[in-house]
Amino acid sequence: MKKNNYIVMFIFFIIFVIEGLFLLNSFTVNEGNKDVLYSYEASPSGTYSVNLKPNNYTDSTTLGMNQMYISKLVNTISTKFNYQFTGSSSADLSYTYSVTADIIGNYQSTNEDNNKEIWKKSFVLVPNTSVRVNDQASFTLDKTVDINFEQYNLIVQNFYKEISVPMDAYLLVKYNIKVSGTPSSNVGSIDEESSFELKIPLNEQAFQITTNSKTGDNNTISKVTEATKSINAGMLIMSLISIVVTALIFFGYRKKFSPEKESEYVREIKRILKEYGDIIVEINTLMDISKMSIIEVKSMTELIDLEAELRIPILYYEENNESWFMIIQGRQLYRYVIKEEQEN
Repeated sequence: MKKNNYIVMFIFFIIFVIEGLFLLNSFTVNEGNKDVLYSYEASPSGTYSVNLKPNNYTDSTTLGMNQMYISKLVNTISTKFNYQFTGSSSADLSYTYSVTADIIGNYQSTNEDNNKEIWKKSFVLVPNTSVRVNDQASFTLDKTVDINFEQYNLIVQNFYKEISVPMDAYLLVKYNIKVSGTPSSNVGSIDEESSFELKIPLNEQAFQITTNSKTGDNNTISKVTEATKSINAGMLIMSLISIVVTALIFFGYRKKFSPEKESEYVREIKRILKEYGDIIVEINTLMDISKMSIIEVKSMTELIDLEAELRIPILYYEENNESWFMIIQGRQLYRYVIKEEQEN
């Protein structure tokens, strides 16, 4: 019977799962879309060359990129900035560019991670210049600026002589460009900012130049369609009705076939028979006790103690939800009684 109950419970479980899946499928989520209406690519880059003073030590007057340069031989540094803007369609654009140079001095600490900026002097090499480009998909900017290395290096040397603060100094040359505008399709606005930097060490016997290009991350104008939810009313109602009907059948089955809960009386009898079964003898027929002297025992424990003393087995007899545990010695009957209504 227990095995059959497990099978039926499993079948109900499968039915509930299937009904739950139908219930979930009655709700539909339509995912939103992200449609790109306009896109562009911004490409900042740059080059440089190092111009040397007339000297008796080198045959070249100009050195290319990514070399080591002797400070005393350097005259100027020619820098060139190239910027390419390419859009997916035509647009009305305006852009502003400038070139700045900053001498930056960092205090030399024993811990390089704690080096802090203690001096900054700024120069404007090219002031903000605005240009407008109408109904174009792309444009290019080329700008060249010569850096008077000897001039900036001398400023740092004089600062160090007068102040005598240990520091690392460098010249940061920065080309900046900002682009704004509206695509011809009028789908949004363009806002883009890029730069190209050159870091030139100062007050060093020899140095090496490093470069860095930066551009914005957002290069699209998109239209986002929000997700929507829909409900299949027919499937939802049928699923709910099916779940309710199945639940009623399930609880009806449980009520009909589930074993009734054992009473305290039954549990107590089972406990005693399990613990003391080796000294208890169950009998089906009660002997004639009319001529015996019946002594009522207060607890099963006292009856067990008496059994241990007399070495006489305990007799067990049950009738009409009343259980007798008895020890007979001669014409004396020691009896402990448990009734259905009694709780122990």
